[in-house]
Amino acid sequence: MLAAVLSAAALLLSGCAEEKKPSAASQLPQSTCFGAFTPADLAPLLGNADEVKVDSPVDLRLTPERRGATCNIYVDGKSGVLATAERQPLGQGFFWPLEKVNPEPIPSVENGKVWDTGAAAGIACKGAKDSFELELWLSGSIDGKKAGESRALLTELMKQYADYAKQQTQCGV
Repeated sequence: MLAAVLSAAALLLSGCAEEKKPSAASQLPQSTCFGAFTPADLAPLLGNADEVKVDSPVDLRLTPERRGATCNIYVDGKSGVLATAERQPLGQGFFWPLEKVNPEPIPSVENGKVWDTGAAAGIACKGAKDSFELELWLSGSIDGKKAGESRALLTELMKQYADYAKQQTQCGV
């Protein structure tokens, strides 16, 4: 009987010894992904992690010479959030084979679409100095969340990302 009690106590103590992983967002810099997002913005997409690595340029100032930028936030070695931006010639258009993911429009974002694990936008930038198209993608998933909750968060993040990207690329100037 004493052996059974000691065995149970050892199991309980070993369970207490396991520490919960820290929030992945707490390991991010003050702003991330070209400066477009804060750790609080991305926290629901990142969960908890032992290790977080950000692979991203510091800004999103795209030009005819610098046509694209990618931000990838790795959480324990796996991609947790991916944001991309590509500048392309005006009139090229956007082709997104999204039928299988059942996308919904994002009314406040030009050509905006959202689905359970991502969002995209295609923005025409017509300005006096420069005209081009801007294609934005954002992906990430929320563990344990319903599709509606994920889509709502990704919609808000895409609105924020589109506004930031237009400012950084001088869209429409």
